[in-house]
Amino acid sequence: MILTLFIILFALVCVGLVFFVLLQVPKQAGLSASMASGGSLLGGRGVEGGLIRVTSVLGGLFMLLALLIGVVSR
Repeated sequence: MILTLFIILFALVCVGLVFFVLLQVPKQAGLSASMASGGSLLGGRGVEGGLIRVTSVLGGLFMLLALLIGVVSR
């Protein structure tokens, strides 16, 4: 019962993670251009910052659910 719930949540998190990764705009400048501009290397502004935050949370949930499914399925 609980394993089924974890697997359903895992599938939803996977779909959400793929969706939010595909929404992000690729950075074409590269590492040297971002360091030369004086901007924040890891920071984001506006919508991009929110997408990065949501992607990070979904990635954390992905790892947590994968571990829980592995432990519960034993």
